[in-house]
Amino acid sequence: MQITRRQALAGTAAAGAAALGGRPAGAQAPLHVGFILIGPVGDFGWSTMHDQGRRRMLEVLGNRVTATQVESVAPPDFDRVATQLVRAGARLIFTTSFSYFAPTQRIAPQHPNVMWENATGTATGPNLAIYNARFYEGRYVQGVIAARKSRSKQIGYVASFPVPEVIHAINTVMRGAWSVDPQMRIRVVWVNAWFNPAREADAARALIDQGCDVICQHTDSPAPLQLAEQRGAFGFGQASDMTRFAPRAHLTSSINNWGDYYAERARLMLEGNWRPADTWGGLASGMFRLAPFTNMTPEEVSEASRIRDALAAGTLHPFDGPIFRQDGTQVIAAGQRLTDDQIRSMNYFYQGIDVAMP
Repeated sequence: MQITRRQALAGTAAAGAAALGGRPAGAQAPLHVGFILIGPVGDFGWSTMHDQGRRRMLEVLGNRVTATQVESVAPPDFDRVATQLVRAGARLIFTTSFSYFAPTQRIAPQHPNVMWENATGTATGPNLAIYNARFYEGRYVQGVIAARKSRSKQIGYVASFPVPEVIHAINTVMRGAWSVDPQMRIRVVWVNAWFNPAREADAARALIDQGCDVICQHTDSPAPLQLAEQRGAFGFGQASDMTRFAPRAHLTSSINNWGDYYAERARLMLEGNWRPADTWGGLASGMFRLAPFTNMTPEEVSEASRIRDALAAGTLHPFDGPIFRQDGTQVIAAGQRLTDDQIRSMNYFYQGIDVAMP
């Protein structure tokens, strides 16, 4: 797979600006940064926001950096694309999907002079950092809102893959919903893709046919939300503010913000201060925020705002005990809290979620 002209322009535009402006003799050469995206930059969700993060990095650091971005990279193509970026001079490479975590772990030791950063990974290495946002905080708010809006007491969840990131997100929606009404249930349909609008819409349709009247998603296109609007249900956007795609169905979206992080990590590289790090920022960090609440009563907005603010302040935590698995066995008791490592390795569903673990 070759880097397309549009992708190459992401790297050459900043380099051209630097050349036109001139550079004093002996000045530091620009840092070349690579980005590997799991979906197209036009998915209006996950990859769109990583593309905006790259643009923000270039804006902040100017001609001190250049960037090359390759979009829609299937995991089997990862090694070839990553090696291509290294050969093109990239010294810092962001691999922006959990699907790339194992390949990044494998390839990083082969290129010890290149620094690697994986979004949503679970372990660092000598030249490997990981970063993510605590999106589960937003999922908890979604669960609260869904329980208030649902009449059927059935929440539908369009899920990508049964990886810990998705599993703990589904569980967090359940926690939020049960804080309002312990009779709430969640149904899940797996689409086995991060971005596939047709499959995502089919999954949302199947969930609504099963009686779900609020749709959550862990996929990247607006298709589930648009289908919810067509069928008279409510839904939540993913990664960006998706209000415009379903103005009558949209309740809120988690909006990702990677730009400040990318600029800071590139700055550390330029200064020789980059170190492996495990970054997991929540609402308080600014790594994500919730879009304005829509199609909600003033009372519902007030409650959702209060829950959001408590999560940001750390006075409410979605993983405080007691917590029970589907089969009724206790995970932790009251007064205890899951650790970050326990959250990130989650491989079980909570009570109230009507799907078997694949």
